[in-house]
Amino acid sequence: MADHRQHAASGQYPRKAALAPQPRCLPLGAEAGAAATVSSLSLGMEKPLSAVFVTEVSSVTGPMLARWANNGHRIAAVVVPGPRTAKRRSFSVLRRRLRRRLALRSHLGHAVPPLIEFSPPYDWATLGPRLSAPGADVLICFGYGRLIPQTALELFPKGGLNLHPALLPHYRGPNPIHRLTIDQMHDAHGGMTLHRMTSGFDEGDILAQVGFAAEDWRSAATVNRAVADAMAVLAADIAPEFCRGRLAGSPQPDGAYVWARIERGPLIVGRQSPGDHVARLCRIVGSSVPVSVLINGKPVRLAQPIRRLGPPTGEAAKFRWGLVEFDCADARVVHLAYNKLSRLLMRWKAKRYPARQEPRSFDIRRFGAKD
Repeated sequence: MADHRQHAASGQYPRKAALAPQPRCLPLGAEAGAAATVSSLSLGMEKPLSAVFVTEVSSVTGPMLARWANNGHRIAAVVVPGPRTAKRRSFSVLRRRLRRRLALRSHLGHAVPPLIEFSPPYDWATLGPRLSAPGADVLICFGYGRLIPQTALELFPKGGLNLHPALLPHYRGPNPIHRLTIDQMHDAHGGMTLHRMTSGFDEGDILAQVGFAAEDWRSAATVNRAVADAMAVLAADIAPEFCRGRLAGSPQPDGAYVWARIERGPLIVGRQSPGDHVARLCRIVGSSVPVSVLINGKPVRLAQPIRRLGPPTGEAAKFRWGLVEFDCADARVVHLAYNKLSRLLMRWKAKRYPARQEPRSFDIRRFGAKD
């Protein structure tokens, strides 16, 4: 297994993808494809690639799409989650469609690629002809919670690639960010992996990995920024190396690894949990996992931490005026109780990206690089 490290700077992403001589999100007809080939050959450049993305469109995935387009490649289509038949005209569905369009315009300008809504019962046989029609080279996936059948992957000459937010083979499964945070293993196995897609969940050959820094785990917003930056680099810079035969990848080692799935029900914290860990749980996973403390035998859900009062006092937990005061393993702390107002506050903070004063750098670990 060849194991090479490359220092790559991702930099700031432009809010709008500038138009370039190479085609991006152009009409999908044969004439446009032929013109792109002639143009690239006449300039002595490598032929631009075309990809179908299977992912939700958001502020997290937008930088990946923008960087792919800015590198001169084409977005043939974006497959997004679709609504059930009974809810196609609901207000929530219409709002989601509007948000997608706004996110695409924000990152890609007016070069908006086709969106394909893929709804239950997820008939890949019906979707297949729509995926193969643009003649894309590769399928790139992030956040799709179901297996993509091999017949669909075979529609693409280079198959399918997946972006998984953990350092495989550790924490395969649908909820790696949550389990890494809950298990306090984010420093050891937190990061992003680009790997080939197979008939199993997160089992394909690893192409490249990016580890996250400790400061990336301060809040949901910092985690989202790290995920967005890492995906942009791996998808736009490393995936083309694989498609052009410069990266072979390496099989994942055998062994028993944690399956990243969160359990239903409250996650109880208290005197057995360090205060920093409880605060991190609330900031990163608290909007989707009910982090709770027991008061009179009943779980009370926590929101954002407010302050540390001092060392543990041994007193029982208290709930009053929307605040929860309780002992952790190393401190007496106060948190907001989880309610409608604090829930909105948590979601707002999760969408706010922290300001970055200098370009972000990554240590990219590449597997099976060919000289």
